Amino acid sequence: MHCRPVLSILLLSTLAATAQASKFSVPEMDIGRLTFRQTSGLDLGSGTGNVELSQLELRSLLSRPIALANDWLVVPLAEYTQTTLDINNRQTASPFHDEDLYSLGLSAFAVHLSESTPWIYGAWARGELATDFQHVTSDALTFDLAAAGGYRFNERFTLAFGAAVFNLNGHVSGYPLIGFDWFVSDALRVSLYGQSFVAAYTLSQDWKLSLRAKAGGGIWTVTDASGNLRAIDLTTYQIGAYAERRLTGMLWLTAGLGACVGNQLNYTTVHGSTLFERAPEAGVFGQIGLRLKL
Repeated sequence: MHCRPVLSILLLSTLAATAQASKFSVPEMDIGRLTFRQTSGLDLGSGTGNVELSQLELRSLLSRPIALANDWLVVPLAEYTQTTLDINNRQTASPFHDEDLYSLGLSAFAVHLSESTPWIYGAWARGELATDFQHVTSDALTFDLAAAGGYRFNERFTLAFGAAVFNLNGHVSGYPLIGFDWFVSDALRVSLYGQSFVAAYTLSQDWKLSLRAKAGGGIWTVTDASGNLRAIDLTTYQIGAYAERRLTGMLWLTAGLGACVGNQLNYTTVHGSTLFERAPEAGVFGQIGLRLKL
């Protein structure tokens, strides 16, 4: 099922990309990205154990941005995420147990880019399959839509806003979106993309440092011990410091370390009714990855 942060980061990043006269330069948008993240210390409390998360993420554009008539740009994207959820030191019964969770997503953006107007418009559509692959049904397949607009005040500052609707074929939910992209100086860039905040500083052509805060998690359809369809709903907020090093050309190595706060782990029916919930304590994460920048 849907992963909320993807929309906030990618859609508003695409809109904010026009802040520099249509240069496609976005902190969270790459031609391709491979990331591994390890999170530990998420104590569920009440003797129900603690959670360790291992996440492998692969994201790639399916083609170069496609230019259409009347200044429209279309960007197709594919995503794959594997999340391993390990429950350790469990002393009392709970429905949470070790899980291997998968997400496959296809999405596309349509963005109106024009140097003749400071206004920017965009739309986004996505289909996602999120499941443990034990018993795949239509409940594991979701569709999301969004629209946004932005205003380029000058070449250094753009403000964007919009709305998104998730899970059109199931338990529908909607969210407002807001973001900005601000080139404080040639070296410092501060941006808010929905639920993702980035303050990035360029040390040189080969080194970049950043502070980031973003929402993470997702919703996956799983099968319990009795064969019933259930959903695991995980929300977490990651705050960390990152360093990036250019390896060659547009290929960068990135590493980060930080804390996961505001965590929520729910076990629900596929229609959204809560069966069991926990608010894990803050944990720590480490991340390493490769980015082929756009």
